[in-house]
Amino acid sequence: MSFKKIVLPVAAAMLMASCGTPASSSSAAATGIIKEATTITFWSTFNDEYQGTINSIIEAFKKVEPNVTVNNVKESGSYTDLKDKVVDNLAAGSHPDMFVGYPDSVQELMQYNAVVNLDPYMNNKDYGWTEADKADIIEAYLAEGRAYPVEGTWSVPVAKSTEAMYYNRDALINLDLSAEDATINEGKPLTEAYLNNLTWEELFGKLCPAIVKHNEKLPADKKILGTNADYTTTVFGYDSDDNLFITLAEQYGYGYTSVDTATGKGSVDFVNDGMKGLVKNFASKHNMEGLPYFFTKGSNNNNYTNYTFTAGCSLFSVGSTGGSGYQVSQLFDTGVAKIPHAQGKAAKVINQGPSIAVLNHNDNNRALASWLFYKFFTNEKNAAAWAINSGYNPIRYSTLDSPEYAEYSTLEGKPASSKEIVKARVAQYVTTVSKDLFASPVFKGSAEARTQVGSLMIQALTTKGLDDTKLNKLFDDAKNNVLKKM
Repeated sequence: MSFKKIVLPVAAAMLMASCGTPASSSSAAATGIIKEATTITFWSTFNDEYQGTINSIIEAFKKVEPNVTVNNVKESGSYTDLKDKVVDNLAAGSHPDMFVGYPDSVQELMQYNAVVNLDPYMNNKDYGWTEADKADIIEAYLAEGRAYPVEGTWSVPVAKSTEAMYYNRDALINLDLSAEDATINEGKPLTEAYLNNLTWEELFGKLCPAIVKHNEKLPADKKILGTNADYTTTVFGYDSDDNLFITLAEQYGYGYTSVDTATGKGSVDFVNDGMKGLVKNFASKHNMEGLPYFFTKGSNNNNYTNYTFTAGCSLFSVGSTGGSGYQVSQLFDTGVAKIPHAQGKAAKVINQGPSIAVLNHNDNNRALASWLFYKFFTNEKNAAAWAINSGYNPIRYSTLDSPEYAEYSTLEGKPASSKEIVKARVAQYVTTVSKDLFASPVFKGSAEARTQVGSLMIQALTTKGLDDTKLNKLFDDAKNNVLKKM
């Protein structure tokens, strides 16, 4: 089997069902839908902690589809390394039937005509999803699988996460800042509800200044912002520079990127006065005299912001819900809330984490078996078990409402300052943001766009004396670098 890298013309777009529309089949009988011995291979980089759950699902699937053998292969390295290995194996036809990767990786494989459009499978009346199933999958996750240059569904959710604002509960809950600013929380001590509804304007205009003033008044052994020779004391940390830029563009509606599905061509939209103003404002909160309000991983010598947070040298840390264990500190109890949003705008949080793509082997049985395995993996029972055992966000609304997830997310009996209670708080949190998720479109050059805006943010934060001339050059350079990859 030969895979040649191609440009995705619109005329060829709908031919990229790859395996074609599978033959119709009656409802599954005792021998399953697949009637011939069929082997499929599933590649992922999921660690050993998750392999037990995957293998249990595979064993259960074998009872439903006895003619299908699923080879579960755990690869080493990053998701990018996994994608590169898939590409290396395309020419020989030794690539997997299913792999776990980010949309940018899927888009690259689409250029080789190597990805199966799943619409014919999920819409099949005999073995597709029911309308109830489709309505049960969290809308943003399905939308991400369709946000490619070619119409169709090219990836489906499996290990999704988003961002949360972790905070020092011991320092902040019931903190009275009325002496510094009587308008904060209407003059009442801070509450979970207040922190869960922060705007960037409130954070930088009121809360950060009041916290710094309050901290200065406290004796050395009572300060809520600690000092440590290894860390710069800062109020608020945001781990991902590129996520920050992309999220701000979405929250404020200023534009980041877009794609024309009729042509498959992407557009760079982030060079505008709105985004320049936001970046300049955030840079000012990092490069200020005295104790800075804000920092990111990129502006912190590439050190993760949770290090500073868990050391007690910052009070807030925005990071992935999939990495909540890294936000746990033995010095204090960690709370979980929504990230700040734009004043007067709806809350928006980024949809992240890898999905599954089915890859083309020009074999109907293998493509259908892959779809059936994914469908089984994500049925109501297995989707709930996967979310609870892995800690990834549920992909079904029914999981969010299930008794099992309610038990997993309860705080009762879980000690403060423990991974268990932080994971439970994250589980409660993700039930509140399923309608707030957004994903950026994928196209040739979209991966470079993410890289460039992350670099832009880092350079803006770390440039002393950032004036409009320097800022304009950062934006123009970022756009031009993206255009070179398109």
